[in-house]
Amino acid sequence: MTTEFSYLTFSVFEISDFNLFVDTVKVIFKKQLITGKAEIYSEIPNPNGWVNPQSGGSHFPKFSCWQNKIYPDKVFFISNYEDGLSNVCRIIQKHLRCNIITCALSNETETDNPFFKFYFSNSNLEERLIQAYKEDRWIFYEEGKPLSFENLDYYKRRRITDRLNNNIIREYMIRLGIRRCIGKAARRKSCCIQCSERP
Repeated sequence: MTTEFSYLTFSVFEISDFNLFVDTVKVIFKKQLITGKAEIYSEIPNPNGWVNPQSGGSHFPKFSCWQNKIYPDKVFFISNYEDGLSNVCRIIQKHLRCNIITCALSNETETDNPFFKFYFSNSNLEERLIQAYKEDRWIFYEEGKPLSFENLDYYKRRRITDRLNNNIIREYMIRLGIRRCIGKAARRKSCCIQCSERP
């Protein structure tokens, strides 16, 4: 996982068929692809090109998805939106009916408003969400049934920054069998979608 960033959001789909994943993306963006308002092409994603996404939604969406040799049963997804294009991810998941994990990481020394998020949804679309973020003050939020690997004692800590942070998210990812997410592991397959209109 890349370590030099202020803010980073990514998703992991638990699916081994990369071609099916890409075909699903093509179905979802069929209108945009036909009208030339989106293009799909092969690209080897560079992690440094996706960290610190632009805030707001005034820019056109772009996202990359890939499969690597370490995790042939997973597809990784990253975008140029702060929320990780969560609406697009949900639509893809509903089509594929697979598990999805979405994480948001922050570097507290590089941003005034850190945001940490761990989200899991299974093939039945049952959701678990945990967030810790700073606006005027720190806020902790959770919904859904806790997952078996979670340490619920973390959420009882006095300091909200100790309830969910980069280290805890990494711990949860490791418990899900994922040690390297956004790094330089050899890619087996990859593609990129660039849109010229907003989602």
